Amino acid sequence: MLEPYKPYIRPGIDDRPDYDKALSPEDKASVERLTREDRRLPPEASAKQPETQAARLTASGGASAAAAGVDTAVPDYASSFLDMRDPMTAADGTKPSRAAVLRLKWAFALAAVLITAPWTMLNLIAIPNHIALMSGVDTSLALTDIAGTSALATPLAVIVAIGAVLSIAVTPAISTCSDCTRVIVGRRTPWLVGGGLLAALATLILSASDAIGGLVIGWILLQPAYVMLTVPLAAAIAERVPDKFRVAVERWHAVGVLLGEAAGGVIGGMSIAFGATDIFMCAAVLFAVSGIVTVLVWPRERSSVDQKWARCDWEGAYLMLRGPRGDRSRDFYRLFCSRLFMMAAAALTSVFLWYIVRFSMYGGRTDPADPSDPVSLTLPAGTLVMTFSIVMFAGALLATGLSGIIVDRVDHMPGLHNRNLRIAVVIAGGIYVIGLMIGMTTVLMGWERAFLLFAFLTGFALGVYDILMRPLVVESLPDPRNAGRDLGFYALSKPLGLVLGAALGAVAVYAFAPSFGYTAVFPVAIICVCVAVAVPLTIRKISGD
Repeated sequence: MLEPYKPYIRPGIDDRPDYDKALSPEDKASVERLTREDRRLPPEASAKQPETQAARLTASGGASAAAAGVDTAVPDYASSFLDMRDPMTAADGTKPSRAAVLRLKWAFALAAVLITAPWTMLNLIAIPNHIALMSGVDTSLALTDIAGTSALATPLAVIVAIGAVLSIAVTPAISTCSDCTRVIVGRRTPWLVGGGLLAALATLILSASDAIGGLVIGWILLQPAYVMLTVPLAAAIAERVPDKFRVAVERWHAVGVLLGEAAGGVIGGMSIAFGATDIFMCAAVLFAVSGIVTVLVWPRERSSVDQKWARCDWEGAYLMLRGPRGDRSRDFYRLFCSRLFMMAAAALTSVFLWYIVRFSMYGGRTDPADPSDPVSLTLPAGTLVMTFSIVMFAGALLATGLSGIIVDRVDHMPGLHNRNLRIAVVIAGGIYVIGLMIGMTTVLMGWERAFLLFAFLTGFALGVYDILMRPLVVESLPDPRNAGRDLGFYALSKPLGLVLGAALGAVAVYAFAPSFGYTAVFPVAIICVCVAVAVPLTIRKISGD
């Protein structure tokens, strides 16, 4: 008997099941998820990144701790060490090779030198000397009316304060705009290049101004340009450097900051001492090449065109200026006030350093062979400032080199660790007070060589203070999840201390103009140091105790 006819079934075609009937609702949901568009989250705002704010802290006077590599980890819940991600991969998704990591080290170090050096030149010598020249005071000749030069402290303090306040205001805005940049060359590259060129243009405007109003306008233009260099550079450290190499790269960056401060003092002192080059022109050239050299040295930044777009969170950006709240933030604010007064003490001598050297130390000196013949005093004054910067760098370098020994001694001291750190802070402040007393004595007596001892003790004491304060600040953070914003607020102690120091210095010089003049800033600085080291002693207990 013949079998009934059976149609031929093509394997994989005719026997394929009907997925609408064969799949369960859970299986259909799984298949639907596979067909969805890749919805990547937008990059985290740099204002919230703890590593970015730690790099900002390095650039704003905390280079010694970063250069020393103190073992104090900043709380970062986005770190790859906390999960199964590859620590050799950066936050932007790149995995740099050994050569690329070396290029990143050199790029951040060179950027720090090229940005910090002209900034130091302008603040240390160029702006104070330009104000004196615009006021009719020839700094190259011996002066007969030394007390009259005290009037220069007020316009200098006003210009410095305006710049510091403006930098505080524009930092969150530039940080947010840099995060939202979507161009083919990346998020940070255009800001670095544009910031360097704009800073050079503002410096040339400063040199061309012949009135205080023009100087203020040029200084106001320079502030956002300088922020355009420093803020994207700090954000690039957190984004482009993998967690595995970030400590080493941050150390190179910190050493570059220290070298830039010393180089700025040396170049500025040489320019005004020998008069071979215009100090403003030197600063403009360094600013112009700072961003370009950085972009050429580091590996090419990835395009940010395809990154997830997000609305600029302006309210969240300016939350950094508010600071933490709550009872748990009391100790953090005490440490903030401590650094505020320490930065004010440093500003009292650094802002008015050129006036101290030129007017208080070399004020009315003449040729001993012919007292009626005035001699050029910019040569010895500029040379002293140049040597001062080198010796201060040597003191900071010594503090960095001895950081391991200092921290080990503190760790092995009997008693609570944080209490020992606070006692060590008092000792560092005592060294700074001794240096200030030596500086005041040498200025009154006219001892140029002994004045360098003040420079060495200043660099060493500030370096040790920075190294000891870093673990205290990290342990006092009220909420580790908001460590980025809190560290960003803590970094504001540098510009606010600059404003406080400039204001106190101007008041002190004006009050004691007939007798002490610019030497009056030393007693005020000593008082600020005493307040800075006394405030941490009021902390009863930190979470690390």
